[in-house]
Amino acid sequence: MRKIKSIFILTIFIYISANSVSNVMAQEQPFRIGLKFGFPQLAGLNLEYITPLLQKRLAADLDFSYISLTPNNITVTYTNFAIGANYYFFREGKGLYGGIGYDQMGIKASGPISVTENEPTTTINGNFNSKLNNLELKIGGKHGGLFYFRWELGYLISLNNPQYVLTGTSNGTTENKPFKFVKPNNVPLVDIGFGFAF
Repeated sequence: MRKIKSIFILTIFIYISANSVSNVMAQEQPFRIGLKFGFPQLAGLNLEYITPLLQKRLAADLDFSYISLTPNNITVTYTNFAIGANYYFFREGKGLYGGIGYDQMGIKASGPISVTENEPTTTINGNFNSKLNNLELKIGGKHGGLFYFRWELGYLISLNNPQYVLTGTSNGTTENKPFKFVKPNNVPLVDIGFGFAF
C-alpha cells in the first residue's frame, strides 16, 4: 500500500514538474530578432514578441528597412515600416501563422533629374518624396527554435492615392511638376527571413 502511495505521489510530482517546465520553456524565448529579404522590405530588420494572449499564439510584429543609394549623383532613399499582429494557428509561437498589419513604403530622391514634358529634355535640381500606405494581409511559417527560418506570402492593399510631384529648381526658379504613375491596387508580399529567439 505504501509503495502504491509513493508511486502515485511520484507520478503526480512528475506530471506537475513536466507541465511547469513546458510552461517555462514556452515563455523563456518570447522575443525574436532577425532579418528579412523580399518585398516590400527589400532587406530589413524584423522584431517579434510572442504575447501571453490567446494561449501564447498572438504575436506583435515589426518590420523596418532603410536603404540609401546614390546612382548618377542622384540620392535615392527607400524606407519600409510595418507593424501588425501574427496569430499562430497550431503551436505557441511556431509553425503556420496568419498576419494583418499596416505597411508604409516611402521613397525620396534628390539631385540632378532629367525632365521631359512636351519639350526638349532639361536637367533640374529636383526633390521627390512620396509615401504609400497599405493594409498588409499575409500567411507565413516560422521553423526552428533558438535559430529560426521564416517565410511569408500575402498582399498589400493600397489605402491612399498619393500625389507624385517633383519639386525642382532651375535658373533660380522653383516649380512643382506633377507626373502620373500607375498605382496597382494590390501588390504581392513575398519574403524570407532568419534570426534567433531569446
